[in-house]
Amino acid sequence: MKKITWITYIGALLLVCLIVYESSAYYLMSQETIVVGYLPSDHDSALFIADAKGMFEKEGFNVEMVPFRSGTEMVQAADRGLIDVGYCGMAPVLRGIDKGFAVKVVAPVNLEGSGMMVKNDTIKSVTDLEDKTVATPPSISIQDILLIYLMHNNNYSTNSFCNTDVEVPLMDESLKSGSVDAFIAWEPYVSQSYMSGDGSLLMYSSDIWPNHPCCVVIANQKFIDKNPQMLRKFLKVHSQATSYVQSHKNETILIVSQKLGVNKSIASSSLTHVKFTSIPDSEFKKNVNKLAEFMHSLGYLRNNLTDDEIFDFNYL
Repeated sequence: MKKITWITYIGALLLVCLIVYESSAYYLMSQETIVVGYLPSDHDSALFIADAKGMFEKEGFNVEMVPFRSGTEMVQAADRGLIDVGYCGMAPVLRGIDKGFAVKVVAPVNLEGSGMMVKNDTIKSVTDLEDKTVATPPSISIQDILLIYLMHNNNYSTNSFCNTDVEVPLMDESLKSGSVDAFIAWEPYVSQSYMSGDGSLLMYSSDIWPNHPCCVVIANQKFIDKNPQMLRKFLKVHSQATSYVQSHKNETILIVSQKLGVNKSIASSSLTHVKFTSIPDSEFKKNVNKLAEFMHSLGYLRNNLTDDEIFDFNYL
């Protein structure tokens, strides 16, 4: 009887040790996993490359990639701590910071990378957009701001056209069906529409505002404060992956086409319109400030945001 009792006791003790060990291992794994938000877009090619090439694992951590429908939703998720970092458009980031969201821009991702498609033979210039319906991504976006910027620079008010929210993957179908007269979107959906023959290209975003800021890496403040070394590792990989995108074009085309579900011809064309960067030079910061000032003039921002409120480049 005593023998059975001791065997039972030892067995129970081993079971407890095993449970504690596995729980501890799970806890450590969780602590070494960064949750990353992204939009399905060419702009996030560095993230796709880093994931496909195992760059994160080589630095000793994992990532959990979470897709979002819009930048606004992503910034809200970052503020609530549902994601640690995100690849997000600059316009919704500025709007979130203006609202008091605890997020910072920790690295640039890309410049330019969007374009405007119109119905065949109906719109040939900016003046033809008057009284037309133009699709823009849901909620506030850099594409929305670029459209207004374009019209303002051509002496048109925001009342001279109608912009309507449409999910970016559905814009080409909306153009083809005639429910919108034009759309402005991020790549690869511009190249996809153009190469399908469903519309005509009016212009790229580089024609609207050369070298305009687009997507950036954001991090929520809690993650920055509690995991500075993890953030440094993540941004190290981001920089390495950005360089890889710039120097390994054919492999990038293949990986991006697989990730976004487009053929390689579309991926190849679309990537030529995106300028990838991971270095926040003076021109980048100047253009972000210009964007913030324009958004403030439109009433999208209530405050004149400072660099310290927007940026934290201490982990690059």
